Amino acid sequence: MGARAPREEAGVRIWTRAALSSALLLGALLVVQLRTEGEAVPIRKPFDTFPEMIGDWRGREATVFELDVLNVLKVSDYLMRRYTDPSGRSLWLYIGYWASQRKGAQIHSPRNCLPGGGWEPVEASFVTIPLPAPHAPITVNRYLIQKDRDMQLVLYWYQAQGKAVAREVEAKVDMVRNAMLRNRTDGALVRVSSPIYGSAAETTERLVQYVQAVYPRLGEHLPE
Repeated sequence: MGARAPREEAGVRIWTRAALSSALLLGALLVVQLRTEGEAVPIRKPFDTFPEMIGDWRGREATVFELDVLNVLKVSDYLMRRYTDPSGRSLWLYIGYWASQRKGAQIHSPRNCLPGGGWEPVEASFVTIPLPAPHAPITVNRYLIQKDRDMQLVLYWYQAQGKAVAREVEAKVDMVRNAMLRNRTDGALVRVSSPIYGSAAETTERLVQYVQAVYPRLGEHLPE
């Protein structure tokens, strides 16, 4: 009993700290939503000018979302385009940009959206990707997902004002900080996905190479 009590007390303290942190974050998010005077930050260049050639990948058709989808996303601008490499293997690039995350407009996490489309996670992990200078390495989410017999691999991250993060809670904390210090809540979600070609490891490596090529071009469009 004596040895068990300290463990129980430590567990209570951890739970209390976690609950308090969550409450503080929720309270800060509420303050951000109530402060409506923040100005929406326009995108630097519209996504319809995004390069069709990214390294060896050539852009093909772009997807235009239906109005009901846009009403749910409340996105300010977006790009959904298929790219193919010289061997004909495809991947999809999606960039959603929110000029302001006030008044109900919020970045939608793929973790929550994918099950609604019938996709279920098989594996979830993080991947750190080295980038060409002067960019520092970024850590992104890696999801292996399945729908019936189809499997896809997804890499995604959140980007705001020149900073890329993988965890949704970190993106929320950064948004609150930027709202308080800079009166800005703009942000983006970047997602790269592909069917499995060969193995999941091979597909991951191919997507990593694409991210290394596409990341430097994001700054031409996303505000910093």
